[in-house]
Amino acid sequence: MRLFASVRAGGAHGRQRPALRPRRFAPSLLAATALALLVAAAAEALPAPRLRALLKEARVAVAGEVASVTEYDDGRVAVVALAVETTFKGDPAPGDRLALADLREGATRPHLRQGERGLAFLRPAARNSYLTRTLPAGTYLELLPEFGAFVAADSPAELARQQAIMKRLVAVAQGAPLDAAGARSLTFELLACDTPLLVEEGAAGVADLTSPLDENESRILRTALQRAEMPERVRLALVRAVGSAQLTAMAPTLQAIESPPAVMEAAWQALAAMGVAPPSETLTERLASRAPATRAAAVRELLRREGVAAISQVAPVVLQDPEPSVRRAGIDALGELGTPEALPPLERAFADNPEALRQAAARAILAIGGPPAVQTLARLANSGSIESQRYAVLVLMMIDDPSKTVVLERLAKTHDDEKIHDIIEHGISDGHSH
Repeated sequence: MRLFASVRAGGAHGRQRPALRPRRFAPSLLAATALALLVAAAAEALPAPRLRALLKEARVAVAGEVASVTEYDDGRVAVVALAVETTFKGDPAPGDRLALADLREGATRPHLRQGERGLAFLRPAARNSYLTRTLPAGTYLELLPEFGAFVAADSPAELARQQAIMKRLVAVAQGAPLDAAGARSLTFELLACDTPLLVEEGAAGVADLTSPLDENESRILRTALQRAEMPERVRLALVRAVGSAQLTAMAPTLQAIESPPAVMEAAWQALAAMGVAPPSETLTERLASRAPATRAAAVRELLRREGVAAISQVAPVVLQDPEPSVRRAGIDALGELGTPEALPPLERAFADNPEALRQAAARAILAIGGPPAVQTLARLANSGSIESQRYAVLVLMMIDDPSKTVVLERLAKTHDDEKIHDIIEHGISDGHSH
């Protein structure tokens, strides 16, 4: 259980141009263009740390209640008095009050409030000149900076459940045996919690289940899957774990998930892994959804499931949807097919879209590659706006296929744009733009 390519060319209109020198690429602009082509625009969010990672990193881990909050410097920083109920790691004893330095200006987590109870994962507070000047003299701790460093409990019963689970996790971390039955039991205890971090921890155990669920386990897991109030990352982890464990008993629950779109899409993939994917009619209905994220999910899933057969169905969405994010999702998914049949809509997407989507189409065309992609770029180098044509030439120069040499040779002889001639002859210099 995982709890814990020289070419020769003639000029335009047949005039002869000198032999082209080997292309030289100025690093700054070419590197930037390549990066725009080959790197996704949006960075993936870092995963939230799990419970056992917090326990390992913390110097002090306790359960307790916020006894008081005293603000300083117009609320920019506060001292939080935490009354300890149970200690899992470190020296505090029950009844001790810990002083936490809570720098609130620019904080991304909710502020601790008086009367709040839960688990706290702490380290010695960094003493800087601001805190030294602002707070009374004393020894301070602070919450670990990662998400989940304070795990709030919304009721005494939930706090008691948190503490019981923490005691078991601490015992295991210290070497206490945990057999398969105990690990399974702990998984479902975690899933039954109200706290997202604990449910997320339980999802790791779901992925390891190797035998069918009993009635109580099915009820707990079904309830966890249906909890719309859980953060999206937790629901994603749980849905993916169910698919990984092939828990077909959860198929009806997964089929009923319609929001948020990312979780719905994960549910479709889990169902496909089980061999019980929803009918294509369901995905077709989602293409007409008012929610852009739902349309994007349906485009991706149709192409993932049906491949080339779905291109004619999704191409109108990819080319005409009013929301750029939906068109971008379809462009990316067409590129992931890696098949020449996806090139016609990508060619239109390159020619008809603004720069950001043109870059996405360029990445997709490069991903497909081969002579068909070279011919696609050759056509794009002779159609559309002059900026689009120059960009197509640049992408053509980057493609890893020897057939591009003949195409570049022809463009250098026949194209009317002097800048394109210069790009092919000299490569990219800092004074050129595509």
